[in-house]
Amino acid sequence: MHSDELLDILGNSTRREIIRLVSQKPRCLSELSRETGVEKMALSRHLDYMTRANILTVEEERNRRGRPRKYYEIADTITLRVSISPTEFSTRLSRRSSRSGASELAGGLAKHALRIRDPVSRLSALSEIAQELIREREYHEECLERVEDLLEEVRALKSQTMSELDLYGSEEPLLLRLTSSQSGER
Repeated sequence: MHSDELLDILGNSTRREIIRLVSQKPRCLSELSRETGVEKMALSRHLDYMTRANILTVEEERNRRGRPRKYYEIADTITLRVSISPTEFSTRLSRRSSRSGASELAGGLAKHALRIRDPVSRLSALSEIAQELIREREYHEECLERVEDLLEEVRALKSQTMSELDLYGSEEPLLLRLTSSQSGER
């Protein structure tokens, strides 16, 4: 998936609502229709599109009577970084499998916690999982802040170096494009 495709998906309020709902817990078509107020046929098209884009995964749950139900859930952790400035417009999309590491463990524990019959015990288990995930998120946010600070320093040094080159106005954009494409920046 490309950042343009993700931006297209996020540009639709129904799709954003679907993502919000299934990020809380897996949901079937009937639940999503009831909670969004969108007809099943229209909702099904949104779900198919987001499944093909690998935003959602589908699991069938067989029950004793009737047809199996499809439950939709978030496929991966997706991060979209958009940078807009007077000298830059760039997007960067990254994915991290939600089925690995802390996410897998927390997801498994959460599913286990949902099977606990006593609501007080279930709430306690879910609270512990939430606290662990909050600590994990804080750690990653700190790492991201450090990387962002370093990136800003590098960009400032790059700008300073450009000013030292004393280029004519028409040469500067060309040099910026050449050096950006060599370094992988956009």
